[in-house]
Amino acid sequence: MTYLSMLKNPAWDMVFVLMLVAAGFFWGISGGKKKMALTMLALYVLLVIFPYFPIDSILGGRAPNEIFMFRAGIFLAALLLLALFLSRAFARQAHDNCVWWEIILLAVLAAGFLAASILSLAPAELIKNNTLNLSSSVLKLFADPVIAKWWTILPIFGVIFL
Repeated sequence: MTYLSMLKNPAWDMVFVLMLVAAGFFWGISGGKKKMALTMLALYVLLVIFPYFPIDSILGGRAPNEIFMFRAGIFLAALLLLALFLSRAFARQAHDNCVWWEIILLAVLAAGFLAASILSLAPAELIKNNTLNLSSSVLKLFADPVIAKWWTILPIFGVIFL
């Protein structure tokens, strides 16, 4: 698949990743780098505490697709709540000076981290058989275990050095 054909007929999952980047960019422009950093912190915290949510007992006997969708929905709702509570806890912080390229870089790192985190919630058979009908580029970029580890590590450095 050439890059030009990807631009003419993008896969739905790649469009979703680009929408995450755009949402992160506008979130960063409106709130600053500190708000982006707090959102990434919320994602790290949620990755630590999410395995302790009693979701699996509720989802027993469901299809793997349903399990993934429920887990992803609960994960996103919990991320939203946690990010709002964290940003509210640090609301007294002054608005920082935003440089557009730093916000874009943080948005890409946050979107990649979120995409890799959500795909890590999917049962292994869904990823292995590509039951979700994800494009090969999304599977390679976000579901490959080696690259997914980098999506977990790089946002830390983005927050520290930007």
